[in-house]
Amino acid sequence: MPFGSQCAPASFVIVAWDSPIPHTSVPRVVSASRIQCPRCGSRKSWILKGGRRRCARCRFDWTPGRLPLRLTLRQWRAVLQWFLRGSSSAQIAHETRLDRKRVLRALTVLRRQMGRSMPIAAGSDHETSDRDESVHASSGATSGRPRSAVLGLRVFHGLAWAQMISDGDSAKIARVLRDRKSDRSEITWPGAERYTGVVYAGRLYRLAQSASAGTARFGQIESFWSYLQRRLKAKGGIRRHHLDLYLAEYAWRYNHRRLSPAEQLRETLKLVRRAQVEGMRLTPRAQAWRDSALAAH
Repeated sequence: MPFGSQCAPASFVIVAWDSPIPHTSVPRVVSASRIQCPRCGSRKSWILKGGRRRCARCRFDWTPGRLPLRLTLRQWRAVLQWFLRGSSSAQIAHETRLDRKRVLRALTVLRRQMGRSMPIAAGSDHETSDRDESVHASSGATSGRPRSAVLGLRVFHGLAWAQMISDGDSAKIARVLRDRKSDRSEITWPGAERYTGVVYAGRLYRLAQSASAGTARFGQIESFWSYLQRRLKAKGGIRRHHLDLYLAEYAWRYNHRRLSPAEQLRETLKLVRRAQVEGMRLTPRAQAWRDSALAAH
């Protein structure tokens, strides 16, 4: 058909590639403004199979948006909302329609992160492991009426903290406190300078010589112990190997009591995301590459 005057000329669009299309087996370094490494904070990462990413700086593999225990963000948000309201695990399982065992595991992860988030140094890893071993040994070897736990309280720069003291140190503290003629300055054990006071048999005793006693004003440690005592009485009996988790929860609630419910929910979500990062580990190859890179620098 001949072209007439009324026929418009055909137009063609030519697409030119500046660079060849990369092969799928070659990793691409992608820089996204919203996606960053949860470990080092770098915004450059490689796209791997299965939706995972590998950081270009620290070689850490993670899945964006994945949370602990394979719970979705909506499920975690519902669990945290009912948890902040003070609901029990059975009530949370009923409201969120989750299995109670999953709810208990989620609350355990949250309480552990609450304990790790405190800037107050609770002691070295060796002392912590020794305290946990003594607690487990005493809980399984005691016969008859179990002994009451001795708590160490500390207030530092407005933050309160409570921790269970090991059985060996608890025996020394109980021996000194039972003797009415002894002075409180004699209550000493490795790490006693970290605490402002101790709780024995339901009573608070301020330590005479303490590194944190000078920074804690009068009334702060008493107010924290009053709050902690009410929560422990309302909870009822707590197993000794779970007591540190509940103490971490109550200390976190006390330190964040002035925040609104929305702000508390935001802070707990940060703890949950941090728990997923701490639970993941580098692959052996990535760990070897990271060690060699750090040695080179």
